Amino acid sequence: MNRSKSYILLCILILAGFISNAQQTNCALKLDEAENLYEMGVLDSIPAMLRSCIDDGFENEELARAYKLLIRTYLFEDYQEMAELTMMKFLKKFPEYEIKANDPIEFTYLYKSYKTVPLYSIGIIGGVNNSFIRIIEPYSLDNAEDYSGEYSVLGVGYQFGIQIKRYINDEIEINLDALFVNKKFEYNNEQLDSKVNYKESQSHLSFPITGTYDLEYKNVRPFVRFGFSIDYLLASTASVERSFTGPTSLEALTGPDLDVVEDRNPLDFSLLFGVGLKYNVKKGYVIFDARYNLGLTNTVNSENRYANPEKTWYYNYVDDDFAINNVYVSIGYVYPFYRTRKQK
Repeated sequence: MNRSKSYILLCILILAGFISNAQQTNCALKLDEAENLYEMGVLDSIPAMLRSCIDDGFENEELARAYKLLIRTYLFEDYQEMAELTMMKFLKKFPEYEIKANDPIEFTYLYKSYKTVPLYSIGIIGGVNNSFIRIIEPYSLDNAEDYSGEYSVLGVGYQFGIQIKRYINDEIEINLDALFVNKKFEYNNEQLDSKVNYKESQSHLSFPITGTYDLEYKNVRPFVRFGFSIDYLLASTASVERSFTGPTSLEALTGPDLDVVEDRNPLDFSLLFGVGLKYNVKKGYVIFDARYNLGLTNTVNSENRYANPEKTWYYNYVDDDFAINNVYVSIGYVYPFYRTRKQK
């Protein structure tokens, strides 16, 4: 029984494919015939011939030809209102259409009386980042004036999320991103009788709010970006290793990762600068984005600096006051939503 149902379903799918192909072939023939009728000056039957295929039957290129033919037909017969209505449908379907050299002059004239602009857009973006620590005030269990701690990049973090853009005009956009961001850094220090290696990984929800200014060069649009970002800390874990210096046989101290989220301030604010490129593709554009975030706030919750005895006395580590700067490199895809209006 199941095998019979599968055969029936397969036959239905094959039949539907044949019907669809036959309909597309029939519509292509109708379009050729309608164009021939237009050249002969027989216009009355053209709208009826094309109507059903415009709803469902034309490929994109054929659909554009059909809309153009209808617009020319209505203009020739002095049906201005129908021509404008069809032009609005054409621009809704092909908002990024650009006039070609062989487009009829009457179509071009009506087309230029409308302006299609992106109103807002939604996109996805993702990439990698590096974190750089800027020390605000050093702290030490030994002598802070003889500070020897050193921060470095711990591999690459990552980020991904969505973008919402609101277009102000052809060059300026307001952008709101919602990103999940992973940041990493490493710290090494030698004090008292120990060398300390400290590695931290943080997870944030990041909300950059920026403005961009676009330039235009053929199919590529370079842009510059400026704004600020608000980051909310979700989690922070640290792996620490303490090895002993001098003539000692003590083994290095290590253990499971520490939860240090309580040792960090939940909110982080930063200034944001960036550059990038937009590359137009069908129904949207690909974006290449590079940003630098300058951390403005102290990452460390100073009230809890010595609250974790395992971190402080077992591993011989104490937090400096520091801010995190980040370099982000991302790639994404943006889909714009357009609005068409009649120009004054």
